[in-house]
Amino acid sequence: MVSKKLVEIKAPEKYLSITWQVNNFCNFSCTYCNPGNWIGDSPNEGNTEKYIANLDKIISRYKERDYKHFKFFFSGGEPTAWRNFIPICEHLKEVLPDCTIAVNTNLSRPKAWWEKHLHLFDDVVASFHVEQAKKEQYAETSIFLCDKLNYLSSKILLHDERFWECVAFGEHLKKVMPNYFIEWTPLYDELSANAGPWEYKDKKKEEFIQQHSVEQEETIENPHKRESGTASYTVREDGAEAVCTSNNVIVDRENFFTGWNCDIGDCVFISPVGEVSLASCGLSGVVGHILDDISQVGPKTITCTKFHCMCGTDIIIPKRFNADSEVIAVGTD
Repeated sequence: MVSKKLVEIKAPEKYLSITWQVNNFCNFSCTYCNPGNWIGDSPNEGNTEKYIANLDKIISRYKERDYKHFKFFFSGGEPTAWRNFIPICEHLKEVLPDCTIAVNTNLSRPKAWWEKHLHLFDDVVASFHVEQAKKEQYAETSIFLCDKLNYLSSKILLHDERFWECVAFGEHLKKVMPNYFIEWTPLYDELSANAGPWEYKDKKKEEFIQQHSVEQEETIENPHKRESGTASYTVREDGAEAVCTSNNVIVDRENFFTGWNCDIGDCVFISPVGEVSLASCGLSGVVGHILDDISQVGPKTITCTKFHCMCGTDIIIPKRFNADSEVIAVGTD
């Protein structure tokens, strides 16, 4: 149980996080996932050079505001299936050698693909979907990656009907991976912007989730660990600080920030159709398009009016509790 109230999520240094949902095509079609994440009707197959030119403009604008670090988080759909993905990552590593490139993937690409492109990635969030994943392949690739990245998260999506099968597989990973970071991840009622937490009616399942948010161990030295400058920290009312992981915030039911002051402009979100907003929550509205005008993209602070925050990259945006706020949440129905 959390002992003291969460009052702030902070970043020691100013950094920009760009979250790009590059497509809505996925080779998986999980039953608990909104079809809008995998149906494939927004392939986003635009001009690579134009994408890169506007990314460079955004980077320059934040550099002018003294932002020192940059993190690019690619999701989908399945981002590794997007034809522009590798050329854009190669460009980012060329112009920003110290940037962090992270990808949220179902890890269905064969190990050989990861061997070829490993040099481009710092962080990998490997979501395990029991309905469609090939367990042996997922484990083989995880073993290969676990000591070659700054960060590998094995994100075990806890399917309600196959809950204990998911747990058994996560326990298997702990045995075969010399270094592991397991996130036991409760479902949402659908993976979409307005989703609410899944209700597990089995008390044993709820107890497991409360007791097993994150498990990690490192038994061999990882030379790729580094200080990226893009970490966020939780701050409690007694001043205690800890590294912020969105999974912990969700499991502890602390992802309710109505009335908080949120530095929403520290996270730029690009949708599968190229629309640009500040964060993925939608509160900024559309402020541009990655293939067109991005002049309105920049740092901004707002007072949050959402009922809950469900996107991992939004949760770790710097934000502060505002005791004087009288904002009433929208979207509580």
